[in-house]
Amino acid sequence: MYKRQELLDDARAVRLALYGETPVAPGWRIGPSLLAEQSKDRYVKGDDYRWLTLNMRLANEINSNFEMAYELSWQTMDLDPKGYLQRNSVDGNFWKFTVAPTFKPDMGDLLTRPELRVFASLMNWSSDLDRYSTTGNFGKSDFSAGGVWQFGIQMETWF
Repeated sequence: MYKRQELLDDARAVRLALYGETPVAPGWRIGPSLLAEQSKDRYVKGDDYRWLTLNMRLANEINSNFEMAYELSWQTMDLDPKGYLQRNSVDGNFWKFTVAPTFKPDMGDLLTRPELRVFASLMNWSSDLDRYSTTGNFGKSDFSAGGVWQFGIQMETWF
């Protein structure tokens, strides 16, 4: 069994993040993004983590203080933790669809804050990911492939 630790001195990672936002019609914005990472020797020698995420957010400005946001994400993962924290090697993907009424003091671009968002998300994933961990959410008997709803409130602000 491995003790939780910081990154190894020889840890290597490359991460790519491409994102932006553009108007597509009066009151509508679209924000695509692509994120990817490949890392090796993070926590134990020989571990290997690879993932790629595609995301699309569509926002409709209803008035100067309220917008509706719709977001669709898909991620593929090939994770090989080499037994770190009793985690298993898995290869799979997940998707998530979110609807989020958003309140803000003023409309603007991607970085206009603060925002208060209420959200409902439906998420599903490959059953192979259920084997990743017996202690985290992926691995619990009541949190398995087949879909799960998530509800919440999110606040975003800049300091």
